[in-house]
Amino acid sequence: MNNLYEAVSTFLADQIVVGMKIHNIHWFMVGEGFFPMHKQMDEFYDEAEERIDTVAERLLVIGSRPLGSYKAILDRTSIKELGDHDITAIEGIKHLIVDFETLNNQALRVIKLAEENEDPGTADHFTAISQDLGKSLWMMKSYIK
Repeated sequence: MNNLYEAVSTFLADQIVVGMKIHNIHWFMVGEGFFPMHKQMDEFYDEAEERIDTVAERLLVIGSRPLGSYKAILDRTSIKELGDHDITAIEGIKHLIVDFETLNNQALRVIKLAEENEDPGTADHFTAISQDLGKSLWMMKSYIK
């Protein structure tokens, strides 16, 4: 189970950092695409917050504990932070595509580990997460074409 806990914890840390990155893009976006993407960032952020909460709760359900400090999160994450500078909608979406692909790959890894550990609840939970991330990736990739 330790590998499963570690994988879920890494997903959680990365999702928290992606949530902050979504905020940065929302706050510092300029130029063409501002209006539709400013609103879309709100939706992405709400979805990220929901994932953060449900993943943290899932860790508690399976007998582990979620990361509880920024230091622990930053030590665990594989996501690069985004600075507080102006960014275009296209640049922001390109950053998020990379990050959402990372999250989706991690979700697929968690599913595999959960199945190996005979934990169908966690596998189902991360299957739904992967489906949501996949839809968001499709939308973002369609936007930048």
